[in-house]
Amino acid sequence: MGRRALIAFAAFVLLLLAAAWAVRMRTEELGSFVTDPLASPFADVATDGGTLPILSQAMPEFTDIEAWLNSEALTAEGLKGKVVLIDFWTYSCINCIRTLPYVTSWHEKYREKGFTVVGVHTPEFAFEKEEKNVRDAIARHGIAYPVALDNAYGTWNAYANRYWPAHYLFDAQGRLRHYHFGEGEYDEMERNIQALLEEAGQEAGLALVEPVDGPAFEKIGTRETYLGYGRMELLASPEAIARDAVRTYTAVPPYAPNRFSFSGGWRVEEERSVPSKDAKLIYRYRSAAVNLVLEALDPAGPALRVDVTLDGAPVPEALRGEHLNYGEDGSTYLLVREAKLYEIVDAGDDYGERLLELSFPEPGTAAYAFTFG
Repeated sequence: MGRRALIAFAAFVLLLLAAAWAVRMRTEELGSFVTDPLASPFADVATDGGTLPILSQAMPEFTDIEAWLNSEALTAEGLKGKVVLIDFWTYSCINCIRTLPYVTSWHEKYREKGFTVVGVHTPEFAFEKEEKNVRDAIARHGIAYPVALDNAYGTWNAYANRYWPAHYLFDAQGRLRHYHFGEGEYDEMERNIQALLEEAGQEAGLALVEPVDGPAFEKIGTRETYLGYGRMELLASPEAIARDAVRTYTAVPPYAPNRFSFSGGWRVEEERSVPSKDAKLIYRYRSAAVNLVLEALDPAGPALRVDVTLDGAPVPEALRGEHLNYGEDGSTYLLVREAKLYEIVDAGDDYGERLLELSFPEPGTAAYAFTFG
């Protein structure tokens, strides 16, 4: 083989290796996860005369479940005979919240035909381990199907799962036939539910749930941002983080795009940051919607006010998120009590750049993570 042929062959091999590595890498875009066939442990692909491939012969067992809500304890063996959708979720995840209307509607439509959903609630933050908080979220979202509290990540690890939300669809024989990570592809999932019910001898030809337009992820310029030092990035304040101690930070204008700043006293902990009285949190972002996971440190106490401005003024009515309040003096603010995701800004289809400022006039609030949509 000549020198040029050898060079060409080597380049081809390197290209193949690079492509293989790229496929194996986790694909993530602004909190929404895209299916990577090589990321799943279910590699036993076969066909058995059905419409969907068989990806695994058996459902992993529910492992280390702390409690079951809406149900007695379930087992993989006991679910045989039903088509089952396993939904990995956590209640403060905006991507999970946006999928829940579809998941709950499928359970309602097909549960009399031999279909069930099992929600596996695997927490991202410590407060999501509390059963009361999960029960409140179940009531808030109208979840009637069984929910397993996977606080120790036993079932998450049994699936080698990495994503919120993640959906695994099993047939009536307990075999994995389809899975999807993240938002979207709702019509495909429902068609597959129908196909597996029909394989099991049920008539399931109901009209599909009409998908609602979701975020245009390609237009979002700011990514999910964690406010605890365990996963913190994008801090623009010049001071070094003082772990688990109060330090005074500064916000220095002009504020860089897609970076946040602390102002005043903040105690930065592994999962969250806790503001002192009159501290501020400033973020120049590009997105249509802004959400922030917050909690009051004393949930039995009064709701705590967090003042909100957008581009230096109260948030206009057309841009207000679900949890934003409007004062008689024209101010806009949040009232924080329970630990959950608070929807601050919702600009519809306007994915412009804006400056968000949160002011904490009283101590006692903790901030965990921003998500954008």
